[in-house]
This record gives sequence, structure tokens and C-alpha cells, in this order.
Amino acid sequence: MKVFLNDRMVEFVGTMPDTISPRDLVVQNPTADSIKIVYEEFERNEKWGRMLIINSPSDSFFRLFKRIDAAGGLVKNEKGEFLFIHRFGLWDLPKGKIDKKDQHPGSIVCHLSSAICHPSSAYNAAVREVKEETGLQSVIITKELPSTWHIYSQKGKKILKQTFWFEMEADSAQPLKPQTNEGIFLVKWTPVDAINSILDHTYASLREMILSIQSEF
Repeated sequence: MKVFLNDRMVEFVGTMPDTISPRDLVVQNPTADSIKIVYEEFERNEKWGRMLIINSPSDSFFRLFKRIDAAGGLVKNEKGEFLFIHRFGLWDLPKGKIDKKDQHPGSIVCHLSSAICHPSSAYNAAVREVKEETGLQSVIITKELPSTWHIYSQKGKKILKQTFWFEMEADSAQPLKPQTNEGIFLVKWTPVDAINSILDHTYASLREMILSIQSEF
């Protein structure tokens, strides 16, 4: 499991890797107190590129943060192109926090070949956010993708956000309208052979997720 802090990461592994980098900060079999101390050192000092937590469940680490859940979508059209948004100077996928309004049952159109055939708060939020941020009126969830985790600060609090991702399909004939009040000023269908250039200008957590499934494109 990998949790990103900007372009650096905290990684949970079961055993000591064969190779350790000089930029790895290693904590093995940590207690709740020691994991807090080591993380604070990692956060403070950017000479560390990775914090390795060896043979420890994530519970103690997660308790250091306020938890927020979000959901979003990687949308593909009939031409095999993928939909990206441009926000805050970086390429991104449409996503947003799971709200109370996403908790109640709602109607989601499922792909006939999909195992996803019932609504949930993450599915509802992903569809809602994709529509709001891109202007699409109709999207179909086809499968669940790997979640991403990242850390950030907000109003003096440390936040750990898990984003649930879903692959979706949409017709490219639908008009696109960026949600400008959310800092989005460009929504763009991108061919597969241009995705690597997108990955050079996106978030590390999102890059990791897309690279893990790129062979399926």
C-alpha cells in the first residue's frame, strides 16, 4: 500500500526490501508512538523520498490524520480516448468528496458486463462528480479501479484522503463544460498515445494508479 505526500510516499511492506535507498526512512515493527515520531521527521525533512513501514498494519498510521473519502472516474469514449481535466496547473481526473447526499440509494446505469450493478455512496459520488466537473450528462460505470491515498494539510489539520476510482464510458458527442467555480478551465478528450505526456504533469498518486492499469488501455 502506498500513501502519497505530494511526490513523496509512505509505503507499507511486509518484509525488509533487498535494496534500501539513502532517501528511504525505515521504521520496522513500529509502535503507535514511534510511527508518529518517524512520520513527523519524514514530513518535515524533504531529504526523505520514501518512508518504509515494515511489518505493521496501517491503523496506527491512519490515526494520525483526519480521514476524508472521495470518488472519481476515468472516462473513456467510443474512440478509445480518455477524459482529463486541467486544474491548479496540473492534469487531473474528475473527482470529489463523498457527501451525505451520496449516501442514499440512487439509480446508476451499469454496463451489462459489469459486476457493479448496485448503488453505493462511492459509485453515486463518482458519477455525480464526473458530471458536475465535466458537463457530461450520461456516464456508465464499467468497473472499479485501484484506490489512491494522499496526505495534505487544510486549516492546520492533517488530512488523509482515499479516492475510489471507477472506469466509465461516455459518448464523445456530449458537450463538455468545465466547472470553473472549482478551478477547472479545460476538459479534454485525450488519445492513448498522448497519456504519457499527461502523466508528466499530474499528481504522483494519480500517475501511479494510471500506470498500474495502462496495459489494459
